[in-house]
Amino acid sequence: MGLAYQKEAAVNWDPIDQTVLANEQVDNEGRSWRSGAKVERKLLRQWFLKITAYAEELLNDLEKLTGWPERVKTMQANWIGKSVGAYLKFPIVGMDQKIGVFTTRPDTVYGVTYVVLAPEHPLTAQVTCKAQQQAVDQFIEAVGAESEMDRMAADKPKKGIPTGGKAINPFTGAEIPIWIADYVLYEYGTGAVMGVPAHDSRDFVFAQQNKLPIQTVIIPEGSDPDAPLAAAYTEPGVMVNSGEFDGKTSLEGKQAIIAKAEKKHGARPEFSIVCGTG
Repeated sequence: MGLAYQKEAAVNWDPIDQTVLANEQVDNEGRSWRSGAKVERKLLRQWFLKITAYAEELLNDLEKLTGWPERVKTMQANWIGKSVGAYLKFPIVGMDQKIGVFTTRPDTVYGVTYVVLAPEHPLTAQVTCKAQQQAVDQFIEAVGAESEMDRMAADKPKKGIPTGGKAINPFTGAEIPIWIADYVLYEYGTGAVMGVPAHDSRDFVFAQQNKLPIQTVIIPEGSDPDAPLAAAYTEPGVMVNSGEFDGKTSLEGKQAIIAKAEKKHGARPEFSIVCGTG
């Protein structure tokens, strides 16, 4: 029925016991709970079950759970993790390939000033220029020693490094840098994210740390589009600096941009599922 499939994904590998470890089996120093070996992050081809096929059924049936506390049902809905958005493609300069990203905010695409790949992403090796090769290799080795939980911790500073490669924002036509960062995991979504620092809190901090451009494209109605940002504006608003979409509301912009992307750039509207426990 097409529900089981194989793909490569990063795992915690114990080189002594020659086995895969769950995140909970790796201690705070990055060692195996049993053998004491320094755990390695490596890509292995493995089986997955496509629970996306059951997302709607799982969410709808939560309402049938009588007697369950609302907070527990909310936790279950968050675990299922349905996100409605669009799959967009960013062409790579000098290559025929494109970087695919899933976003719940296609209305902010004109504010994309960089793209981030997971260090384990197959494209990382291809987009890295010679001048950055040694630095990128060292960064990948350092990230490989970190657990998934450490990399995703909200209170942990996000680390990244430029590959020297460039992508093209398909809506603005501008060349934007391709980075790799520890907070992007290859096995989550497409293993790549678009950087919209003006409208994503994590991207805002990352851009400030690395002196990356910040372009405002959504503002509260009636506010000054040129006002400097003290923090990312993540609420709905009116589109600015977005070409033909200027003046549209966020909701209108999402629909209009998905329609244009679908027609001209090979994008597609869809929903994505990210499970909380693999």
